[in-house]
Amino acid sequence: MESSTLSSYASLYSGSLEAEETRQRFEAALKGIREEFDDHLQSINDNTSEIEANYELLSRLEAKVDRVEEQIEKLQFTMARMFGGALLENAQESIELDEREKEVFLILYTSCGDKSLTYKEIAVAVKESDFLVRGYITNMIEKGVKIEKRYVNDIAYISLDAAFRERQAKENIVRLSQRTVSEFTAAAIPAAY
Repeated sequence: MESSTLSSYASLYSGSLEAEETRQRFEAALKGIREEFDDHLQSINDNTSEIEANYELLSRLEAKVDRVEEQIEKLQFTMARMFGGALLENAQESIELDEREKEVFLILYTSCGDKSLTYKEIAVAVKESDFLVRGYITNMIEKGVKIEKRYVNDIAYISLDAAFRERQAKENIVRLSQRTVSEFTAAAIPAAY
């Protein structure tokens, strides 16, 4: 009887040793997985910080480029006045915009008077991201649309140049068809702008 009890205890003891070894292996594997997750989390945090730093740098560069563009425009207008408007006569006869750029243009064109809009307000109106709206506006500037930007508390406020708005009204430089304007005015425009 004693030997059967001893063998029961021995089998229980060896079973508990196996369970303990299994538990230790499981904890070691879990610790390894946790370390890998921590490494991935650290990489994500590092990448996020780098992206934020790049975004801040690009924002500062964009602000500087905008200031340079404003100075160039002022110089062009000054030169045009000095030379009797000869430079303005050489301005483009028409500007071709794609459909999304036309939407952004119409939002700026129809905004209340000289009211400036932020990228976010325009993005809400066209149901696009701020990033895409920035791209559309950059493309419009490159194509010759006169857009004014001013910064208040590091927020860009965008509007059409008053002289360009007047010229568009008289000459339809952007070549907006009546259909495009009708579709735009028929669409529900968010109250964001």
